[in-house]
Amino acid sequence: MPRLPRFILLALALLATRASAQDSARVELVFLDVGQGDAVLIRGPGGKVALIDAGRRRTQVADELARLGVDTIHLVVASHPHADHIGGMEDVLRRFPVRRYLDDASPHTTQTYRQLMALVTQLSQARDSFYLAPTLRTIGLGDVRLRVLPPPEAAGDLNDRSVGLLLEFGEFRALFPGDAEVAELAHFVGLGVPQVTVLKASHHGARNGVSPGWINSTRPRVVVISVGARNSFGHPDPWAVRYYGSHETPVYRTDIHGRIVIRGARDGTHEVTTQHAP
Repeated sequence: MPRLPRFILLALALLATRASAQDSARVELVFLDVGQGDAVLIRGPGGKVALIDAGRRRTQVADELARLGVDTIHLVVASHPHADHIGGMEDVLRRFPVRRYLDDASPHTTQTYRQLMALVTQLSQARDSFYLAPTLRTIGLGDVRLRVLPPPEAAGDLNDRSVGLLLEFGEFRALFPGDAEVAELAHFVGLGVPQVTVLKASHHGARNGVSPGWINSTRPRVVVISVGARNSFGHPDPWAVRYYGSHETPVYRTDIHGRIVIRGARDGTHEVTTQHAP
């Protein structure tokens, strides 16, 4: 058999190297243990970072991001203006360079919300395209796509006005519905949410944050519940936990497992690790 020319061998080696790099690329989801609240860090394989929600405590999430080596945040998302989702957001915006900010565009009356929005307004005036409205759009995070799921226009309750996010990285998909209740979950299904690899349980595992139709539509392979130990709301609801596990789906909880890290590959394979705070 004749030997291949050197330039062809080099080209084949380069293609093999690129294929190997793509195979080893991972998107990382870090569900921070913030007690009774939500905060999820997303790191794309190219190093770009997004943060969904920031827990209740003022400095907790910013301190944790610093410990995790975050220096710039390319997208911050506030799913809705309840304090257990935006309590630490102002500190994040003050301590890290943030490129863009997205929320559900629902006003609230609390001081926490008013102070946060005053800062968002200030940053928006200083930077073009800083603030993003919750319209149906796709945001690129390097090789990762974040599809925005806008809330229904007629919803009254703040939970049911959560902005949702669908993360797509090849066959790996993760869905973040904020604190959406059953009516908004049906709205998200109407927007065409697919089956997903990872589902963040809506409303901290409350019974009004899940339904058989929601589980049948999303068919998650992993469910994560962000919830505080011995919280006064009774979250997660035992029936909700049964729904999430109805297809023998593993369910992880921050009150039991601590920080939950999921690394996903383009082919949909994934690994889950957990770590309690020292």
